[in-house]
Amino acid sequence: MFATVLRVTHLKTRPSLSINILRITMPILFLTLSVPSPTWANDDTLTRKIVTLLNSNMNLPPQARPSLHVKLLTSPDQRAKLCADPVVTLSGNLSRLAGNHSVIVQCETQRRFIQINVDAVATWWQAAHALQPGQTISMDDIRAQRGSLAHLPAGLILDPQQIIGRIAMRAVRPGENLVASQFRQHWAITTGQKVLMTWMGTGFKISATGKALDNAALNGSLRIQTASGQIVTATAIADGKATVAME
Repeated sequence: MFATVLRVTHLKTRPSLSINILRITMPILFLTLSVPSPTWANDDTLTRKIVTLLNSNMNLPPQARPSLHVKLLTSPDQRAKLCADPVVTLSGNLSRLAGNHSVIVQCETQRRFIQINVDAVATWWQAAHALQPGQTISMDDIRAQRGSLAHLPAGLILDPQQIIGRIAMRAVRPGENLVASQFRQHWAITTGQKVLMTWMGTGFKISATGKALDNAALNGSLRIQTASGQIVTATAIADGKATVAME
């Protein structure tokens, strides 16, 4: 008798793993931060204030003003101690524009000195030919030059209107740079000249003659001796004419 053996093979089915790939988008959060204003003057603000100060001090029309480049020489650590909106003033007389200078920076009651270097490029004027003492200067007598003012003399004339019509006080060589001390205004009244004086008040006018004791340009002050010997101070208003203020 034969026994039949049945081999039964059990197959284990592995479940399929479904992998879901999730794309997670992280939201980007923008934070608006309130940044307080700086409590010190930044370099651009300070430089602009200094350039404005220098331009106003020169008393020149816009077309005659030099092009300025200001470099701050004081250390950043010292500049960081300044307030946000300082008041800037000059320290001393600015007779020579280009070069190193000190400016006063004031924050309320606190004052500090800032060292700067100024590079200036401008048009200045030279004698077109020899100028003689006593000569009245016209536009034909001068010529323009342009460049850096770094090595040029103090008092250099940048505005031609400060030369035209003035009187040369000494001989000037051709090509010599022109400075203010070489010229004077035309004298409306000269020392020893007979002067017509006028006193003016409300509803009246008094005129008399006197002798000038000083030279005076137009709108300049001078002393005049009256016929009685009294000395009065007057203002030149035209050639040979002056007004006397009522006391």
